[in-house]
Amino acid sequence: MAIGGTGAFFSDAETSTGNVFAAGAIDLKVDNESYYNGNVCAENPLAGVSEPDQPYWTWQGPNAFPVPGTECSTSWELSDLDEGHLFFNFLDLKPDDEGEDTISLHVDTNDAWACMNLALTSDDDNSSTEPELEVDVQDDENDIWDGELAQNIDMVWWADDGDNVLEEGEQIITNSIETLSALAPENNPVQIALADSDENVWGGQGPIPGQTTRYIGKAWCFGTLTLSPVPAGQGDNPSVNPGITCDGTLLGNETQTDGATLDVSFSAVQARHNDSFQCEGDCELDTVNTIIPDSGFENPEVNTAQQWDIFDSPAGAWSVVWRDAGTSNFGNQVRPEPAHLEIHEGVLGTPFEGDQYAELDSDWGGPADNGTDEPASIMIYQDVTTVSGRAYQIKFAFAPRPNTPASDNRLEVRWGGVVVHDTGNVADGNAGIEWQEISVDVVATTTTTQLSFTDLGTSNSLGTFLDDVRLYSEVCRPLDN
Repeated sequence: MAIGGTGAFFSDAETSTGNVFAAGAIDLKVDNESYYNGNVCAENPLAGVSEPDQPYWTWQGPNAFPVPGTECSTSWELSDLDEGHLFFNFLDLKPDDEGEDTISLHVDTNDAWACMNLALTSDDDNSSTEPELEVDVQDDENDIWDGELAQNIDMVWWADDGDNVLEEGEQIITNSIETLSALAPENNPVQIALADSDENVWGGQGPIPGQTTRYIGKAWCFGTLTLSPVPAGQGDNPSVNPGITCDGTLLGNETQTDGATLDVSFSAVQARHNDSFQCEGDCELDTVNTIIPDSGFENPEVNTAQQWDIFDSPAGAWSVVWRDAGTSNFGNQVRPEPAHLEIHEGVLGTPFEGDQYAELDSDWGGPADNGTDEPASIMIYQDVTTVSGRAYQIKFAFAPRPNTPASDNRLEVRWGGVVVHDTGNVADGNAGIEWQEISVDVVATTTTTQLSFTDLGTSNSLGTFLDDVRLYSEVCRPLDN
C-alpha cells in the first residue's frame, strides 16, 4: 500500500529595484561687495541703455552715476572666480585712497574645509616721472619687482558677519595690519586656513556646513591703515563707519606710476572622511634659492694689495654694529663709526664659496693702519621678510682663524633675536682655513625677522670667519582652486 502527497511552505519575496550610487559634489561659489572711498561699487541700472555696447559698473553713494572716471568692476553676484572677476582693479590710486570688501563664500550641499591663497605677482615701477626721480632711481624695464607701491598699501583681512565693517571681536585672519608686500612676499604664495582641522576663523571647530555662507572682510589703505573696530553687532556699512581709518599724508612721490598685482584664490575640499585636512599642501624646503642677498660676501669687492679691506656699514646687504657698545677708545686709537665689516679675498686661505669671506673680529683702521689688537668684534645682520609660521633653514660656513686659540673664535647665530646656534670656542692650529658647514632649522613668528651673526670670541681684531650664508624657505604647494 502506498501513500503519496505534497508539502506546502510559507514564503515571501521582496525586491528592491533601481538601487543608485550617486556622487555628491563640492561647489564653491563667491560673490563680492566692494566699497572704494566710502562709495559702494554697484551695478549700473543704466547699463545697456545709456551705454548699450559698454555695460559697466559704477558708484552708488556721494558720487551720482554715471561720473566719468569713477567706473569700477570689483563687485559681482554669486559666480565662479574664473569668470574674470577682480577683487582689486584700481588704476588711478592717490594717497589716502581706501577700500573695503565683503567676500561671501557659498558651500553647496556638503560640508567643506576652506582655504585662501594670496600671491603677489609683481611690484613694478612701470615708469619714472620727474618728481619720482627726485626720490627714486630710474625704472628698470626688465625688473617687475623694482616698485614701491606694494610696500605702501596696508591691508587687513578678517572673519566678517556680512556687513563689510570691522567689529570688535571679529577675528583677524592675517597678521593684523600688513603691507601688501609683507602679506604676500615676492614669489612666495601664502596659504591661509579659513577652516581646516586646526582652526575655523569664524569660531568653533570643524568645516563649513553645506548650504551655508561665510563672510570674509578685507580693507586696504594707500598709506597707513589703523584699526578702529565698531562695537559688536552695531556695524552698518563702510559708508557710515568701516571700522578702519586711512592716512596717506606721509607718502611721497616714490610710488608714482608704480603698479602691483595680486592673485587671490579660494579652495574647498570635502570634510567627510577627511578629518585631518590641512590647508597647506605638500611642503618642502627650497634649498636652491637663498632668499637673502650678498650671501657670499662678494660685495663690496676687495681691491687692496693686502687682499683684505674694511667696509662701512651697511656693507652690501649687511648692516654692521660693534659688539661692545661701550668701547670707544683703545690706546691712541678712537673707534670709528659706523662699524666696519672686514672682508678677505683669500689672504689666509681659500673661501668656502666664491672669492671672498668675512671676518667678524674686524679692524678699526684697515690694511694701511698699524694699529693692532683693538676690540673690533662685530655683529652683522639682515632684516628678512618672512611668513609667520613658515619653516626656514639657515645654512652657513664657519671657520676659526688659523693659528689662533679657541678663545678667539666663537660664533653666535640669532633668529628674530633668539639664539639658535653657538659654535662654542673653537681653535685652529693649522696654517690654512678649515671650514665647516652648519645648518639650523627655524620657524618665523613675525612678518619681518632679523638674522644675525656675532663674534663672541676675544675682541682683539683676530677671530671668526664666516662665508656662504644662505636662508632657505619652506615652499608649500597651494591646493587646487
